[in-house]
Amino acid sequence: MTDMTGTSTMRRFSGKSVLVTGGGAGIGRAVALEFAKEGANLIVADVDEAAGGECVDLIRQAGAQGEFIRADVASPDDVSALFATIARSGTPLDIAINNAGIEGHVALVEDQPDANFDRVFAVNVQGTFQCMREEVKLMKPRGAGVIINFASIAAHVGFAGLSVYTASKAAVLAMTKSVALELAQSGVRVASVSPGLVQTAMLERFFAADANAKQQMTASLPLGRPCDSYEVARGVLFLASDDASLVLGQTLNLDGGWAYVKS
Repeated sequence: MTDMTGTSTMRRFSGKSVLVTGGGAGIGRAVALEFAKEGANLIVADVDEAAGGECVDLIRQAGAQGEFIRADVASPDDVSALFATIARSGTPLDIAINNAGIEGHVALVEDQPDANFDRVFAVNVQGTFQCMREEVKLMKPRGAGVIINFASIAAHVGFAGLSVYTASKAAVLAMTKSVALELAQSGVRVASVSPGLVQTAMLERFFAADANAKQQMTASLPLGRPCDSYEVARGVLFLASDDASLVLGQTLNLDGGWAYVKS
C-alpha cells in the first residue's frame, strides 16, 4: 500500500538491520531505498564512496537510518573489515543482500583474457562466498537471519559474449543451494534472485558493446521492455520477508517471464 504521496505504508522491516553490498547505485540502491521505506536500518557497502554516500543521503531522506562502509567484496581484507565493523556495532544483522557484482569484459570466448575471468570470479563468486561466510557467523549463533544472493537470468539462458559472467552467476546459484541446505534447520534462510534485463548502467554498457543488441533483446522480451530496478527491489523485499518463509535455496526469477515463458 502507498499513501497519497506515493510512499509505502507497509513497515515489514521496522527496526531490522539490512546490509546491501554494491548498494551505491543501480539495483543495489533501489533495494536499499525500498527497505528504507519499510522501516529498515541500512548498511550500504560499495567500492564507490560517492555513490554510497548519495545512497545513504537518500535513505535518511526517507526517514530511515543509513551507514556507508567502503568495501571491495573481492578483497578478503575489506570483507573482514566490513563485518568486523558490523559486529562491533552490537546490532544484530537481520538481512544480508549480496548484490555486488560486475559484468566484466564483453567478448567471444576466444577473446576473453585471463584477467577478466579472474576479476569477474573474484567479485561475483569469491565476493559472494566471503560475504556469506561472515554473514553466517553473525546470524547462525542467533538462530535467525535471511541471506539473499544476486545471481542473474544469464545463469539460466546464457548470453553470447558474456561466458565468464554467466558462469560466475551459475556458481552463485550452486553456492546458494549448498549453503541453504547447510543452514536449513538453523533459523537462517538463504535464497537468491535472478534478475533479467534491468535498466541500469550495467545494461547500457552491454548494449554499447553491440549496436544491435538493445533492439534485438528488447524485442525478445515477453513484456517488450527491460525491467525497472525498483520492480526487482520489490521482489527482493518479498523474498526477505516472512511471507517467503518456505523459499529455501531457490532463485526467484525477476525477469518478466523471459526464461520461463520462452523456454
